[in-house]
Amino acid sequence: MSTISRRSILAMPALLVAGEALAHSYRHGDLMIGHAWCLPSEASTTKAFMPLAVVQGQPDALTGAQSPVAEGVQFVPVASQAPAPRWDIIPRRPIGMRVDGPHILLTGLKRPLKVRDRFPLTLVFERNGPKEVEVWVERSPYSS
Repeated sequence: MSTISRRSILAMPALLVAGEALAHSYRHGDLMIGHAWCLPSEASTTKAFMPLAVVQGQPDALTGAQSPVAEGVQFVPVASQAPAPRWDIIPRRPIGMRVDGPHILLTGLKRPLKVRDRFPLTLVFERNGPKEVEVWVERSPYSS
């Protein structure tokens, strides 16, 4: 077996894992929704994260969200500040969510969320309409 083919075989598991992670993003009209994940929680709340971007010329806004695992979903544009009723998404200026910054807050959790759990979250956009995404429960992105 040649060195090149041996390397290819050894690289396959890494490519499969990367492929699964890369497949966990969404295109919705002219919106890009990146890998959706949230922190595990035994409490009644948790933070969820996903990059959001409009890739063409018209802005959009995230105006609502719901999930069967939570009683409420709130948008927190700045950590430790009050939730906002909507998030404006400006073309070519993505919203990058992070643990110590902007995030989506799931409140009134109906069950504990453990690492490797997955659940649906429906995002409602003003211009592009609703889109269901799958949220992965992880300690950090791609850590499950």
